[in-house]
Amino acid sequence: MEKLHCPLTSLANAWRVLGLLILVSALSAQVAEYRPPRIGIPQDWTHHHVFFSRRVFSEQPDLVRQEPRVLHQFLREMRAASAAAPATSALNDSAAGAQQRDWSMPLGTGHIASGMSAAKFGFDDTTADCTADYAVFGLNVPGVTTGQASLIAFNNLYSGTGGLCGTGNPTVLFSYNTTTVIGGRIITAPVLSLDGTRIAFVESTGAASIFHVLTWATGPGNGTSATMSAMPGIGNSAVLISIPYATATDTRSSPWVDYINDVAYMGADDGKLYKITGVFKGTPALAGAPWPVTINANRRLTAPVLDQVTRNLFFGDAQGFLYSVNSNTATINKRLAVGLNLARNPAIIDAPIVDASNGTVFATSSNDGTSAVLVQADTATLTQRARVPIGRGSSGGTNINLYDGAFNNNYFTNPASGRMMVCGTGATDDTPWRYSFGFTGKNLNPGSVISAQILNSTSSRCSPFSEFFNPNIGAGGTDFFFWGMTADCTGTTTPGCVISRTASGTIMVDRAGGTSAIIEDGISTTGQASSIYFTDLGANNAVKLTQNGLQ
Repeated sequence: MEKLHCPLTSLANAWRVLGLLILVSALSAQVAEYRPPRIGIPQDWTHHHVFFSRRVFSEQPDLVRQEPRVLHQFLREMRAASAAAPATSALNDSAAGAQQRDWSMPLGTGHIASGMSAAKFGFDDTTADCTADYAVFGLNVPGVTTGQASLIAFNNLYSGTGGLCGTGNPTVLFSYNTTTVIGGRIITAPVLSLDGTRIAFVESTGAASIFHVLTWATGPGNGTSATMSAMPGIGNSAVLISIPYATATDTRSSPWVDYINDVAYMGADDGKLYKITGVFKGTPALAGAPWPVTINANRRLTAPVLDQVTRNLFFGDAQGFLYSVNSNTATINKRLAVGLNLARNPAIIDAPIVDASNGTVFATSSNDGTSAVLVQADTATLTQRARVPIGRGSSGGTNINLYDGAFNNNYFTNPASGRMMVCGTGATDDTPWRYSFGFTGKNLNPGSVISAQILNSTSSRCSPFSEFFNPNIGAGGTDFFFWGMTADCTGTTTPGCVISRTASGTIMVDRAGGTSAIIEDGISTTGQASSIYFTDLGANNAVKLTQNGLQ
């Protein structure tokens, strides 16, 4: 397999700044002497579900070693704080008007499953690389060798009008049939290794779930398109390791990788929580007793989120309960009713959001017996801190799935100055509304709610929300929220769309059937290099759009 090479100047500078912060904060000599490995900056679903405030570097410095996602967020925070002026590059839309600078690549008969996301790898958030940077898409259809791919990746991402990588389309990095059992599909989200050379993901059928680790390869024999795939290890040097772990499908539980301990956790529709050892650095194997942990027999589980401070795993189930399981002892600590068991569609369907530095966890249900709700709890005790309504949700008689929201950029400096945006419904109807809540100290403040209807449609539904602050767009930077809507974006019977919302307003771009969850790119000012990635749910395309204006 080809080795990835890319300038690490900004990454090195980030570590120098972090070293200065450590010295200024008078941290321990052990931490001050720590030198990081040469790793990249993966962006996958896990980066949208665990957060750390800026004070983590002075108050909890050991987290830098225990959780690489702390570093990834630090790089974002450092770039935002150091941005002195808006860029005057291809990111500016002032003259873009008539130009369409995005790309859309056909994926055959598949797309990313609703609510799930692609994964993006790069070595540096501020420098784009045509060869090393790639985006990978797991597809919800069985693979066929020399036919339909189930896992496909593209590089030369920054292509198109004015693009760093040329004016054409991106390049297929690899296209694989990873189906190992009849009907096997990828219906959850993948996770990347820190160096980008391996990908962990789950294949599911109606009666089985298989955990895979792929070491991908490039060059001839690794597939050429979404409809001309290759089998890993057949005519190429790719390696696919497969670990069957459940005799049930895995509908919602993407794997969470604990990078330092090299283990993965995921659930399945049998209501059990599983552990895999040796994920990226060793030989993957299914952990034995006391694993798996039976949580709630035959109830779907969300993906788990690991809090490195408490070592607790947080996840939800189809009955609306939020759980805390100690990852060291494999014991259930607590459970908290977010939705109302036996009510219409009380399920928590999205992985919780964990604020590790402030000790809080957030989960959403569309029915607690009265309304749809966003609930905040304590990570140590799982006691409820706040419960806020977000419309009537499924309590009105229609099954409506609701996903987690996202914090704005101010939250990472101080929750009391930040807000959280989430999608709900109208208080007395099924139309989609966005709700924004402020905080009193660290706790959600129900009295601070700002709400507005997104669309006047009773059939259109939101994808998960994503947030991204880009300091190189607009005076002082721009805080973006991105999400998709499934239908009726410009009127009844019109297509779905992708939406960008900033302090300046809202932009909608038609996308058939709406979008999967959205992964953001970096902040490079090079042409086409600050973008978002998703698949259409109705047209089976992999899509890249610029952050600024969705061009």
